[in-house]
Amino acid sequence: MASFFALIPAHNEILTVQQVVEETIPLVDRVIVVDDGSTDGTAESLSDTGATVLRHEINLGKGDRLVEGFQSAMDKGATAVIVLDADMQHDPADIPKFLAKHQDNPLALILGDRSADMENMPGYRRKGIKFGNFFIGWACGRRIKDAQCGMRLYPATALKRLDIPKRHTRGFKFETAALLCAAEKGIAFDYVPLKARYEGFVLRPSHFDPLRDFMRLFGLVTEFLLLRGLRPMGFLKAMGLFNHDQNRGDMK
Repeated sequence: MASFFALIPAHNEILTVQQVVEETIPLVDRVIVVDDGSTDGTAESLSDTGATVLRHEINLGKGDRLVEGFQSAMDKGATAVIVLDADMQHDPADIPKFLAKHQDNPLALILGDRSADMENMPGYRRKGIKFGNFFIGWACGRRIKDAQCGMRLYPATALKRLDIPKRHTRGFKFETAALLCAAEKGIAFDYVPLKARYEGFVLRPSHFDPLRDFMRLFGLVTEFLLLRGLRPMGFLKAMGLFNHDQNRGDMK
């Protein structure tokens, strides 16, 4: 029997997290919020929502908390876990689209895809996403529509196969490392078109440090490529010059 969990990492998002949780609860079997060292009462604001809250006093970063949340969901019997942010950048109303796509392609990692709504992104984000799609797609050996959207559905079958080194789970590296590892394991990627929600939705400064975190991600992908001989065929696929089975995976 399928059991769908939503995982919401949160850090000082008391202004938005309660609404996100309340809109998510009717759409899934269980909601898990990992409160990563909030100091604004985020955890307390969720006491009457019915969500499971994993509360921490120390902020360790999104990646480590995602790993913890996935493990908690798996321990509770989740067959798939949907991740969305607590700051309203992701719309809970899109969850049924992920569930429908999962039903059609149950072994695939389902990625949110904002590529059709790029004009509604800040210019620096649009450029960064385009570069990330190419660079990460090169390393993955397939063309990727949106490598950086945090709203994703991870089937339990995929989570059990993602043996990501601990040094790559810290901060914002995990989501990129998950794509690299999934591609290496032959796991397919599929997509759900999403709106780009920035203006009026994100109510606190991003935790992403443009210079520090970009360099960490660049180092991760560069190391991955160098260890695999720079993957010339992956470069062609990322450029769209070779499209055969570019996102199917081997479905092991």
